[in-house]
Amino acid sequence: MQDTPLPTEEQLVRVREAIGANSLLHSERMTGGLGCTMDLLSEPGGRLVLRRYGPWYAERGEDAAAREMRALELLQRANIPAPAPIWIDRDGVFDEQAIVISYVDGKPDLTPSNPFDWAERLALTLIKIHEVRLSDEDRDLFKPGAGEDIEKITQNPELVLQHPLGERLLRRRVALGQEFSESASVFSHTDYWPGNTLWSDGDLNAVIDWESPGTSSRAMDVAYCSMDIRYLGLDKIADRFIATYREASGEDLKDLVHWESVALCRPMPDIAEWVPAWNAFGRNITVDDARSRYTEVLEEFLERTG
Repeated sequence: MQDTPLPTEEQLVRVREAIGANSLLHSERMTGGLGCTMDLLSEPGGRLVLRRYGPWYAERGEDAAAREMRALELLQRANIPAPAPIWIDRDGVFDEQAIVISYVDGKPDLTPSNPFDWAERLALTLIKIHEVRLSDEDRDLFKPGAGEDIEKITQNPELVLQHPLGERLLRRRVALGQEFSESASVFSHTDYWPGNTLWSDGDLNAVIDWESPGTSSRAMDVAYCSMDIRYLGLDKIADRFIATYREASGEDLKDLVHWESVALCRPMPDIAEWVPAWNAFGRNITVDDARSRYTEVLEEFLERTG
């Protein structure tokens, strides 16, 4: 998405008028955001972020802008740390779907100085997210989560089969799926992991990247996040994250192993694609280390659930 043109002066004027700012300047193109382009804007009251979404959302008939704006509104009402929604482009100012949100200081922390406290904060924040109440209209907007991940497994199994343990993983996922009973669906981030959180001085300042929120079992977000923590070599920290979620929420997460099997398919065919993001966030992991660590996590899962 970095090939999206910078906002023009005319576009900035229209945004400035829409949000009622005295001035609005483009500061820099921000990194990150696989599904959208982000530009940092400056106005007298502080800094804002312009998010413009990839064309595939519109091609699929999805209004990613409306979805993220509504998610941020709900999070603000629930006092959950997240950017504040400022403006949505309903007048075609940009060629892409676009919103403006508040800028939040901080950065992802993949090398926490107090990892157990870090895991507990991640778990407690996720519980608050899952407790957000949704209207019927919200449930129409936030579709059941993990659809793309399930499609990847069912429609393109060859991506998983490229791994030496891929066939065993697919067979285990099918077996677990047969035992799986759908839990009550809750508001879900669908990509909740430490890289989508901003921290400073040990405080979790915001959960970010809300372009694809959905509804799903609580266990989906828990499984996705805990597996991502394991890929970093932090097994005991992942265990603390899960234990904290269970204890604080009172939920047993009976379907956790099912969602773990789905989570393990997400990096396929090669987890090496995830390494640049980890390195950018300060976790120095080589491609060989990532592949070796992923295989260890997968082997442990197969043994534990066999």
